[in-house]
Amino acid sequence: MPDQSTDAFLRERKSLIALACTIVNNEAVAEDLIQDSWLRWSGKTYPSDKARPILRRIVANLAKDWQKKQRNERHALSAHLLTLDNAPDTERVVIAKQDLERVVVALGELPPKMLKAFSLHRVEGLTYVQIGKEIGTVPSRAFTLVEEAMVHLAMRLSE
Repeated sequence: MPDQSTDAFLRERKSLIALACTIVNNEAVAEDLIQDSWLRWSGKTYPSDKARPILRRIVANLAKDWQKKQRNERHALSAHLLTLDNAPDTERVVIAKQDLERVVVALGELPPKMLKAFSLHRVEGLTYVQIGKEIGTVPSRAFTLVEEAMVHLAMRLSE
């Protein structure tokens, strides 16, 4: 039987998805953010009159963090591309080959399930719910696998 905290979350779920959607402008991402908000919400107890504002704050913060991450990724990619644009053609080819080799090595270091989750999300564009179904896990675990893969790649590429 669901507790008050779960009831509050379920009652607000549609409005939380709508809130996330207005911030990130992507329904699949909004669904993923709601999954993540559940992880932050579950197991805690809040006064019933505070549930709605707390849930909305959690979702809004997650959505804004997602937006910031996307901006940072675009900025980093743009900066990298600008660096490459200023390099001579042969130098760009060598840098690209070195980067690709480092990515291949780093991907080869990932456990199979993590590699599959990463590939499904970053290459094929699947949501965490879809990834969970594909690899036989819950969406929150799919999210964790993808995030751990990203951290591993970032660390290896910054070396």
